Amino acid sequence: MSNVIKPLKADWSISWIYTKEEWRRFERWNARRKGVVEFVWHFLFHKENQDVQSAELTEQSVTIADKRKYFSGPVTELRRVEIYDKKDFNVMIIIYEIVSKKQLNEIRLPIPKGKLKEAIDAQQKLMGLRK
Repeated sequence: MSNVIKPLKADWSISWIYTKEEWRRFERWNARRKGVVEFVWHFLFHKENQDVQSAELTEQSVTIADKRKYFSGPVTELRRVEIYDKKDFNVMIIIYEIVSKKQLNEIRLPIPKGKLKEAIDAQQKLMGLRK
């Protein structure tokens, strides 16, 4: 029997690919959530995405298309991860704090059809890393 010490954080990532319809519903919901002006702006001036969007979730960040947002690291601290049913789709909301500003931010990430169990597993892993 060996006394092998397992690392505290296992490297893992989840990659999701969205259909155009899934991404369109999420963008509309997101714009509507930000208020009437944002929703009208989105409705009038938003260009439909030609490419199917993808996202990657790791223990420290979320990458959507080419934009990466960190929620856990030297200047950010994960607070909680929530999953909501929004009728047409599910959404994961990652709430984190920018420590120097004591400011809470959130990252909203749609959960593709058939990936809810994977999202719940990711939620549990992220909240476990927080402890």
